[in-house]
Amino acid sequence: MDREQLAVYAEKYSKAVYRAAYSYVHNHADSEDITEEAFLRLYKCKKAFSSDENVKAWLLRVAINIAKDHLKSSWIHKREELDESMKCGDENEYSLDEAMAKLKPDYRIAVYLHYYMGYSVRETAKLLGITESNVKIRLKRGRDALREILTDEQKGG
Repeated sequence: MDREQLAVYAEKYSKAVYRAAYSYVHNHADSEDITEEAFLRLYKCKKAFSSDENVKAWLLRVAINIAKDHLKSSWIHKREELDESMKCGDENEYSLDEAMAKLKPDYRIAVYLHYYMGYSVRETAKLLGITESNVKIRLKRGRDALREILTDEQKGG
């Protein structure tokens, strides 16, 4: 793959890859690192892709795997998070992002891929390496959990 093609893919898919990584690690800096690593692996990849959609799916799968490996690393448990009390952006959007962050990782990535990225249940199952039934269960439980979290936030709890 040449640099120009990589730049095109980075322009098209970097936000999607970043969000997939963030849905696992809940840290902007780590998500950026994971995104960069995924695109670096794409640049080094010798595989021929049949379509841009296959490239996108490959990047998302790689980012998910890197994020999972990142969470398994021992140093991640030894660090302290910075105070993120200085938030910006739309209040409602932040509430949804905050609610998504509270979901279990399995539910969060399924909800993200299906509702944010627009993948079908079948495509989501293939990306995550699980059955379609399992995706449907995760989506149902994720929606229920989001509803509960958002309802609690509105009540002030």
